[in-house]
Amino acid sequence: MTAIIVLPSLTNWAEQHVQAIFNATSQSDFDSAFDNFLARDAKVTVNGKHISRDQYKTRLQAENPIEVQVSLTFDGAVEVPTNQNEPINAGTVGLFYNAEVPGRVFVFGARQTSALHSSLNLVIEQDKSIKPPTTVGQGGDFDPRRVSVLNEVALEQANPIVPPTSSAN
Repeated sequence: MTAIIVLPSLTNWAEQHVQAIFNATSQSDFDSAFDNFLARDAKVTVNGKHISRDQYKTRLQAENPIEVQVSLTFDGAVEVPTNQNEPINAGTVGLFYNAEVPGRVFVFGARQTSALHSSLNLVIEQDKSIKPPTTVGQGGDFDPRRVSVLNEVALEQANPIVPPTSSAN
């Protein structure tokens, strides 16, 4: 008996993949999460500038030190399926998220943090270049959806450093 998986909605899929990228704990996990999110030939625009897929990957790696946990909050989403009869297969998703990103520098014994505010508009499609597994009994969790167009407006700001104060008696 084979189990049939239920694929998540486009919004859930997008949120899960963004979460996986920001919470990767190794370079291998990051690479896998990134490749499972963004198509190889994706068109990427960040803050109005067209950049390559590799440049976007480098940008994400710079924002997200792999060895630390990022606090990620999704503040809203909108989803428009390409085909209303098959709403999970393809469509456009808009996400708003905030990330609290620990930095590499320690100040007063704690990591300096920055806040990343982002609006992502994603076109999610079935990536025909990804072939399903051919092994019998495998492939129940096959999901060929990938982002083919990514448009992000993002602002990263260092959080203010607050020096410790002595307590008044």
